Order: sequence, then structure tokens, then C-alpha cells
Amino acid sequence: MNGDRLDIAQRLDTIIERFFRGMRSHFTEDKHGLTHTQAFVLRHLSLVPQAKSSDLARISGLSPGAITQVCDELVRLGFVERMRSSEDRRVVYVILTDRGRMHLRELTKDRAAKIAQLLDKLGEHDARKFLELLERLVSILDEQPCGSNSRPRQEGQA
Repeated sequence: MNGDRLDIAQRLDTIIERFFRGMRSHFTEDKHGLTHTQAFVLRHLSLVPQAKSSDLARISGLSPGAITQVCDELVRLGFVERMRSSEDRRVVYVILTDRGRMHLRELTKDRAAKIAQLLDKLGEHDARKFLELLERLVSILDEQPCGSNSRPRQEGQA
């Protein structure tokens, strides 16, 4: 079984990489010219009240300089704004604006339509099963700290 498990893991790694590459190629920019990374930042900011650039850099996998450029463009477009912390003036937060929120709603609607077209090719049963399995896998990832290689302890292990 160990060999099968390793084979499945390698196939999963390959298919996830291909899946992300395919999704990026289908969703490279929206009709307003936002890049995948800019859209990612908007989506993240819709989930949190505010974020520091360093946090955005960490979760996006970009350097601080690169995320600054991404945010500069989003500020220029009026989708985000920067605001200094009232507790510590050295801290600057990035916040989604109303215009950014409206754009994100439109972007989300457009993306959902494209994804629905892809899922239609699977059929309803397989699409639901795919979503269920993907949600389970993401839940497992969410439970494990980033960068953690630790496996759950088996009964009897120290």
C-alpha cells in the first residue's frame, strides 16, 4: 500500500500543478485588466477588515516589493486604500474600498460563470463530488499550520 500511496501522492501533485496552471490560463485577467494576483488580493481583503502588506506578501508568496507594486496599482485604480494604524503610526493597513468591493462582486460573478461552464462538462454528480473532495482537502490543509510537516500522531506514538 505504501507504494500505491506514494504513486497517488505524486499523481495528485502533478494534477494539482496542472489544474492551477490551467485555471490561471483561463483566468489571467478580468475585463478591467486585473492580474490574477491583484484579484487574489481583492478577494483576501474582502474576507478581512484590513491587512498589512507583509501579511499580503506572505499569503500570496510574493516579495514585499512585489506586493507593494500590486497594491500601488490597486490604489491607483481606487480598489484599495492605505490607512495608518491609530495605535502605531508605523503600521500601514491595506483596505478594500467600496469601488473595489463592487468590482470584486462583478469579477466573482464572471469567474463563477466560467467555472460553471467547466463543471458542466463533468456533469452534476461528478461536479458535486469534486467540490466535496476539494472542500475536505482544503479543510485538512487549514487544520495544519503552514510549513508543518508534522503528521497526526497515531495511537501509541509519543
